[in-house]
Amino acid sequence: MTSDINTDQTKSTAAVLSELKVQAGKGLSDEEVKQRQIVYGLNEVLEKKQLMFLLFLKHFWGLTAIMLEITIVLSFLLHKYVDVYLIGGLMLFNAIIGFIQESKASKTVKALKQSLQVLVRVLRNSEWQQVPAGQLVPGDIVRIRTGDFIRADAKILSGEAGADQSALTGESMLISKKEGDMFFSGSVVKNGECNAVVISTGASTFFGKTIQLVQMAKPRLHMEEVVANVVKILFSIVLLFVGITIAVSLLRGETFISMLPLVLILLVTAVPVAMPAMFTVSMAKGSQQLAAKGILVSRLSAAEDAATMTTLCIDKTGTITQNKLSVQEIEPEENFTIGDILRYGVLASVAANNDPIDMAFLQKAAESKTDTSGYSQISFTPFSSALKRTEAIVQKDGRQFKVMKGAYNTIKGLCNLQHSKLDITVDEWAAKGLKTIAIAIQEDNVTNMLGIVSLVDPPLSDSAKMITAIKGLGVKVKMLTGDALPIAREIAARVGVGDDIASAGLLREDTAGRDSHSIIIAHDGFAEVLPEDKFSIVRTLQKHHEITGMTGDGVNDAPALKQAEVGIAVKSATDAAKQAASVILLHDGLESIISLITVGRTIHHRISNWVVSKISKTIFTVVYVCVAYIITGQFVVSAFDMVLLLFIIDFVTLTLSTDIVSWSKKPESWKIKPLVKDGVLLGIFLIAEALAWLFIGKKYLDITDLNQLHSFGFATLFFAGIFNIFVVRTPTRFYKQPIGRNLLTAIIADIILACLILSLGLPGFNILPIHVTVSTLLYFAFCSLIINDWIKVRLNNHDLGT
Repeated sequence: MTSDINTDQTKSTAAVLSELKVQAGKGLSDEEVKQRQIVYGLNEVLEKKQLMFLLFLKHFWGLTAIMLEITIVLSFLLHKYVDVYLIGGLMLFNAIIGFIQESKASKTVKALKQSLQVLVRVLRNSEWQQVPAGQLVPGDIVRIRTGDFIRADAKILSGEAGADQSALTGESMLISKKEGDMFFSGSVVKNGECNAVVISTGASTFFGKTIQLVQMAKPRLHMEEVVANVVKILFSIVLLFVGITIAVSLLRGETFISMLPLVLILLVTAVPVAMPAMFTVSMAKGSQQLAAKGILVSRLSAAEDAATMTTLCIDKTGTITQNKLSVQEIEPEENFTIGDILRYGVLASVAANNDPIDMAFLQKAAESKTDTSGYSQISFTPFSSALKRTEAIVQKDGRQFKVMKGAYNTIKGLCNLQHSKLDITVDEWAAKGLKTIAIAIQEDNVTNMLGIVSLVDPPLSDSAKMITAIKGLGVKVKMLTGDALPIAREIAARVGVGDDIASAGLLREDTAGRDSHSIIIAHDGFAEVLPEDKFSIVRTLQKHHEITGMTGDGVNDAPALKQAEVGIAVKSATDAAKQAASVILLHDGLESIISLITVGRTIHHRISNWVVSKISKTIFTVVYVCVAYIITGQFVVSAFDMVLLLFIIDFVTLTLSTDIVSWSKKPESWKIKPLVKDGVLLGIFLIAEALAWLFIGKKYLDITDLNQLHSFGFATLFFAGIFNIFVVRTPTRFYKQPIGRNLLTAIIADIILACLILSLGLPGFNILPIHVTVSTLLYFAFCSLIINDWIKVRLNNHDLGT
């Protein structure tokens, strides 16, 4: 819509409704919606897409690509034209493969964005319904509540609310909104509720674009930081040996320019060429697995964070329990009836809000056929963590009074009751795990208790089993709930969280020298928790090096969800909570969280395998080439051989991202020392084995010609590297862990390709006798699968023993 927003702000609501041709009490019809979507389009802003050929050209930019391009130029200047063509061709092939892989990952991210749609409550055909925000059109009547993420410019028709427009203006101050004011797309509702009419959608909104609910951010991964440190170590080793080799070669009369192509290639081996693709593919595959299980990630690194999670703070409602409240028992005060309780409870509720407590009263009243005729709700104040009740101004026969519905202790305090006979009933209900809601009316500044209602939200049938399973994964579980202490203790004991539940007030009191962390770890959970308590608990755990997960559903949970490494918005979460979380659950219960942890640990294992493979391969390649040159006075490989190896081995190791691996029974960590140790040890074994094979080749296999030596060196580096993959992919013996089909296929295809190259040759690449090729294959298969694999298991067992 292209109307002037400033003009719309000054117009009366009646004028706006008239202009948009809609009635506030009926909304648009389906036919009107279709017609307006044709005129105005969907409520979305199309992202500016990068040109495909520019995305493709990015593969020819970066440290690795530039060093290879320098090598091509140097080879051209040295008149090694075959190397120029072949290295250039390999770069092109790698760019095509990388482009295809990234395109697939991009499609995964796009699919996730589409899954993470905001749903809005809209009045159509005189009925309230939920529709995707992208389907809104000018003239739609929408219901706006605390926690909602505004997806279109709208004018308030009735009610009041507070809006956070910091995402739009940068100002963090809460803006009060009342009838006639405008809500702008991108705002978050912090309190209150109202009805509004949509004025502008999509690109026509005041700020020119719709802000997405979930920004698919790609923050720097922990594993990338580890690899960055590994690369520094590898570069140090490479520079040391390359420096020694250059010094020796210059003393032998070689020219620096003739050595430069090979030196550049050796330096390139320290660069993790396939790292970006490896990480992207691993995370995208993991995200697809999670999406299939009803778990949506708002950033690809969320699963990586879940792998390291040590403590999970879980909300009771919707995670442990069913989040489906129903009226269990009703206890009226003297002079009031059960009918009175239900009638006034309904009058303090609003159906459009779809609030669980409101819906429980409305459902029970409908079943009991409670009569509310003659009563009219003049205004309504929704529940908030500060108010702890709903309030409604009701009119009956010309008189007005206030009806209140909320927590028992809150309503009891408003009634100035020190003691009540209902106290005993409330305690009995709490012991059964029932939630108590009190109803009161206020007239002429006198507040009277009408009675109490017990609501039941029973635990999910598998909660106890799932909590046991999470604890079995080495993750500590803390239950945090705003419910009263007796209810919290009853639920926690029933589902196996533990029986040591304390009031969150303990964290706020003077604890006589005890720090908050010691209190948190000493208890299984906390009741009567405020939103700020959740944030404080998460931050305290993080200060003591805990990787923390947090579940939440409300707008006030957003700070804690954003603070936690693994912020999890449950199925019933508000838009604001989903915006802050890194993971969104589409199903109730804890089973999804178990899947999140196990998939995350699987991804961690795959990436760790790749890192160890990269370390061992780099150390082996560089040290072997340099030491062999120092010993023999000849380079055992050419620059082209190294480039060929670089691409065909990296192509295989990339498929480690889809390998079948076992996940750990305890939280993973991002410690660099174990990875470096494993990689260096394997590299040393490979160096020793390769030097021994070089001695055998020169003495017994008649490898004397320089070109043939290059082919022999290529075979040595290839077969040692390819069989090393079997060793690094599992901590047990290689045959005990099933291998992924993609990885096995890639390994077999690579071996066949290498054998064909060695047997048939390439321009500038000499043929190697078949018996030498087969002998090299069998030698390194034996070394890796028998010797190195056995040593690996022994070392792992020794580490576990210590």
